[in-house]
Amino acid sequence: MRVSKHFRNNILNKTLLTLRITDITAHGLAKAVGEYLQSFRAAEAVEELITVNDGEHGQEAGDLSLGTAETSPRTSPLHIRARTARRWLANLGFEWKKFKKGIYIDGHERADVVAYRENEFLPRFEGIRHLLVTFDDHGNMILPKNLAPGEKPHLPISHDESTFKSNDGKGQMWVENGKQPLRPKGQGKGIMVSDFIHPGGRLRVPDQLSNTDLEALGLSSHFATEYLEYGKDNYWTSEKMIRQVLDAALPVFRVAFPDFVGVWIFDNSSNHGCFAPDALRAEKLNLGPGGKQPHLRDSFIDRQQVPQSMQFPPDYDEPDLAGKPKGIKQILKERGLWPAQGLRLNCPPSDGQSKSCQPEGGCCARKVLAAERDFREQKCQLQEELEARGQVVLFLPKFHCELAPIEPYWCQAKWFCRENCDYSFSGLRDTVPKGLASVKNSSILGYWNRVYRIIDAYQAGANYGTADFKNRVYKSHRRIEDKSKW
Repeated sequence: MRVSKHFRNNILNKTLLTLRITDITAHGLAKAVGEYLQSFRAAEAVEELITVNDGEHGQEAGDLSLGTAETSPRTSPLHIRARTARRWLANLGFEWKKFKKGIYIDGHERADVVAYRENEFLPRFEGIRHLLVTFDDHGNMILPKNLAPGEKPHLPISHDESTFKSNDGKGQMWVENGKQPLRPKGQGKGIMVSDFIHPGGRLRVPDQLSNTDLEALGLSSHFATEYLEYGKDNYWTSEKMIRQVLDAALPVFRVAFPDFVGVWIFDNSSNHGCFAPDALRAEKLNLGPGGKQPHLRDSFIDRQQVPQSMQFPPDYDEPDLAGKPKGIKQILKERGLWPAQGLRLNCPPSDGQSKSCQPEGGCCARKVLAAERDFREQKCQLQEELEARGQVVLFLPKFHCELAPIEPYWCQAKWFCRENCDYSFSGLRDTVPKGLASVKNSSILGYWNRVYRIIDAYQAGANYGTADFKNRVYKSHRRIEDKSKW
């Protein structure tokens, strides 16, 4: 039987919502459509939606199987064929293509992501740009001019992690006809690498320092690089990340650039944005006192200009609460924010969401406390630790890997490792450091210059991927859109 476009679009809108983007296949969609149709098997409902050769609406629709003549539509399975699902997906603008890593376009221009990029990241970067050192094509550092008294030159440092696998070899090669090389199955064991680069190359101390000099300085290596052979409960955590930054990267930076301020640039991941155990976070507190809630650090009530402890004093009138966390209700009472009618801890769920808090706030106790200045401006532990040591920290907008100059650095290092892969973990241990060392400083400088051009394009209001964006970013006659500019 033929079905109308209205019926097709109706069931596709329902079933596509149940599938993740990686699950959308012809067979998967056909199965999901069948399961959806089972939810309204009544013949009356089906007859309302199905049109047999209904002229305009029946064209370019699809086939719906309602069973054979011996079975009733009420009891027979309802489904569409996989070829029909493929035709429907094509009509809706889907295409069958090979998965490739790249920019996350779906989230790249999301409203909250764009707001962070335009209102926080770009203004903060522009505010320190006149302090940044630059490098010429020969790798010589150029200091910023006209520094104010007390200002120091700033060096931008990009950080990221990447994973190298022992069985990640070349994808294409010359093979004699009729023969196929045998390779191990699976990706094999891996090594996670956490590294730092600046426009002059990798973050490292000068080569003239000997191992004895490094020991005297409390350093274990010329580089700030961390290698982690993950697995068996050995994984990269926020604690390990902070330890690497404070115990390895920052000491190396201070030895290599003693009179500089580092601008540490991290991606906006949950691992980098973890908070200290005593950080001011309303979501960690209970409504009432005591119980299983953390002991938060003391704070300051901005409107009253008085300090506030988040724990009851040791000599509190109620001995059972002495020294225990106050909870949100008591904290808000001391700030004069607890209403006479009271507040519930969280807003109830609504429309399938875990919470239904109002955007303007003031709807529940956690929302009210989270809107307070000290809680609202609470920084993650990584940022707190670095800024306490006189450094500058920037977090990239989410999904904006084009703003990370270390990404093409990983690409070059992985190319080297694939070219020299021997499909053994011992070989990977030897190859990964060589792969990192194979990336030239001139290439790293080019990655940074490209990022600066991208930032300039965003500052000028260009959207990612447009002709104006490409003209500003890609300085090559082979890639530029407007040939008249050359």
